Amino acid sequence: MSKKIAKVAVARAVYAIDKPYDYMVPQELEERLRPGMRVLVPFAAGNRGSDGLVLSIREAPSVGGALKSIQAALDSEPVLDEKGIQLALWMRERYFCTVYDCVKAMLPAGLYFSLRDQVAIRPGVDRERAYRAAEGSAAVRQLLDLLWSWGGKGDMEQIRLAFGARDPNPAIRRLTESGVAALETGAQRAVSDKTEKLAVLAVPAEDAMAMVRQRRKAAPLRYAVTELLCALGAASAKDLCYFTGASPATLKSLEKSGILTLEKQEVLRRTPLEGVAPAEPPVLNEEQQAAFEGLDALARQGRPAAALLYGVTGSGKTQGYIRLIRETLARGRTALVLVPEIVLTPQLLRIFAAHFGKQVAVLHSSLRAGERYDEWKRARRGEAPVVIGTRSAVFAPLDNLGLIILDEEQESSYKSENVPRYHARDVAKYRCVQNGALLVLGSATPSVETMYQAKEGQIGLFQLKTRYNQRALPQVLVVDLKEELRQGNAGAVSSVLREELEKNFQREEQAILFLNRRGASRMVSC
Repeated sequence: MSKKIAKVAVARAVYAIDKPYDYMVPQELEERLRPGMRVLVPFAAGNRGSDGLVLSIREAPSVGGALKSIQAALDSEPVLDEKGIQLALWMRERYFCTVYDCVKAMLPAGLYFSLRDQVAIRPGVDRERAYRAAEGSAAVRQLLDLLWSWGGKGDMEQIRLAFGARDPNPAIRRLTESGVAALETGAQRAVSDKTEKLAVLAVPAEDAMAMVRQRRKAAPLRYAVTELLCALGAASAKDLCYFTGASPATLKSLEKSGILTLEKQEVLRRTPLEGVAPAEPPVLNEEQQAAFEGLDALARQGRPAAALLYGVTGSGKTQGYIRLIRETLARGRTALVLVPEIVLTPQLLRIFAAHFGKQVAVLHSSLRAGERYDEWKRARRGEAPVVIGTRSAVFAPLDNLGLIILDEEQESSYKSENVPRYHARDVAKYRCVQNGALLVLGSATPSVETMYQAKEGQIGLFQLKTRYNQRALPQVLVVDLKEELRQGNAGAVSSVLREELEKNFQREEQAILFLNRRGASRMVSC
């Protein structure tokens, strides 16, 4: 039987030595190990455990040097598909980081693993042999005492804490070299799947009622639970106990009698959306309709395309987005909407939930780790073909992606300040090329590079020049501060601004002053 070799991107590899490392696939993993799954591997001279991502698997050549073997598979199924792996490799070259840095950025924090080094007594080693290895060393005896008291193994952190100021490493080295103990690495995931117990009727309803009717007076709770379950067929064990007053022990006794079975069912942690009434498709005005038809024509080409939707504030860009997403879903494809700030997500989520209901998932860093992980799962399974979120949502695991929308595309918050230092717009472009999708960049004040590309015809340009329902734009006054200087006003507040503020105060109204920080130079000198 031919053996297999996996190419693995190792988490412990720094950028200078970051490359795919070859590992032998153990026989017990050959059937189920696939690219995109994370594994536990020994790495470097000390063979310390490290997590890594399988990039590819191939048949082993008939001759070759001895390779280290994969220790364990950390996932039951791939967390990244082929396109996700390609994206991670592209990001590695573009943003000068390791492949695993990219993988961590692409996955929700709930999927991260924490690795713990442990010292464990080897199987078959008895106390007599172990303590013989400790002769003449009080530190080794102390370490053995600790390990036996902890059931044969202990975390490095526990051992260091117990040793205090003394270094436990010489004692650990002596035990491992003598074959008494071994260094192991254990992995624990940050967030696990949330489950609840589900009670399911195991026999026909008539038979179940007949089995509990005879002892109705002696065991009223058993009768009440069975009666309710016969009406429902299946129900949460927690709800059955709440509505009948029964205890978990009552359900266990019914399970032993063969009346019901207790099964585990997955529960998704979701942000509650209450009071959102379904909305009709938006009615577009003439200008919006022309922009929508142009963008939709680009989306129907079946090849990658990009366009700038350049619309003044309040021109109804969101209405156009909704129509585009409706058409995308009608073609059996998925859509991704990115917003620059977390504060914009809840209001946009309510608008989109009114139009698309439970088809919407939301991904942003303010969600609890469990909620974010469950929303990610819904997107990956295809239960939520529309994803709304901030910068990191650009990695949402949407299959057959047809549309990506970057609202307020000029915002600097789309640029990550952490490794990998990616820009969501660049990643969105790459994903659109991968999937033959349309990228829509929406803004009232586009970035210089986007406007240049639109003017040069490199990407499409669609304009919305008037506000929705013909509402007037606010009046803007431009004040020349050089003229103010000539008139003897050297302060930061111009005479026009002072006059307008005084009128405001007389009317007992409020005023907001914004300081422009969009410029590259942030220094004011006297």
